[in-house]
Amino acid sequence: METLDAVFRKHSELEPTGKLSMLGESVCSADRLLAYARRRNPQSPDVSESYIRLGKLYGIRGDVAYCQAAYDTRWWTSELAGPDWAPQVRAQWADEEAIEIRMQMLYALATFRPFPSEAKVADDRQIAHIERSGWRGKAACWEDLSGKWSHSGNVGYGRYVVAMWRGVLEWDGQGVPPKLPVYRQEFTPSVRTAVRKTGTVDWSSFVSEQMKWLLHRQLLPVPAPHPDRKVTWEELAALLRQWENSRRPQEQKERREEDTPDVP
Repeated sequence: METLDAVFRKHSELEPTGKLSMLGESVCSADRLLAYARRRNPQSPDVSESYIRLGKLYGIRGDVAYCQAAYDTRWWTSELAGPDWAPQVRAQWADEEAIEIRMQMLYALATFRPFPSEAKVADDRQIAHIERSGWRGKAACWEDLSGKWSHSGNVGYGRYVVAMWRGVLEWDGQGVPPKLPVYRQEFTPSVRTAVRKTGTVDWSSFVSEQMKWLLHRQLLPVPAPHPDRKVTWEELAALLRQWENSRRPQEQKERREEDTPDVP
């Protein structure tokens, strides 16, 4: 038995499934996380300590949560691409209350346990959505976030976050930039806005009433985007103009019929 235990000993971080548990202690220091992030983007906000501290409060791996935020923002160079049901914007990157809301959402997804007594649930709308969706306690591991935190098409979301975290762990520490001044929450030209990319996959056959409605009225672009992709104001304006133009002939026909007197 001792030989078997030695061969099949339980990994200190992984579940029996081989996935990384959402709950646990951070193993990366706040300084290491920040130094790694600023190798990618020197303007990364100094929030790693908040993730470690709040992660410890909720029993969430704060270092992995930090890497998740880095993944969602492409190392803090674009708008936060979090779930549509819990919108967060760039102005909240360095907001500790927003970070705590993220921890509460992760905690609700990971466990059925009540929140820690010292925690203050600032906004329970996200928690209510998680419970209505039947997701409470259904994401015990980071890999389980795919289809919940991310849209259903991003099946590798959780694995990507874990891979980023392992990259920080394996980093040899070379090339650390000098310590920058205290980060100020302001927009600078050096922060690049992510370029909107259009894929080659056509989602027009996606089974949903909304997609079928758009497809029937020939309002979907080609190729049709994923139903969860955000729409820009310019795209919305183009869609409304297309809808207005398509309605105009029908309205003119109806108007002519109304103006035509009935012939006895």
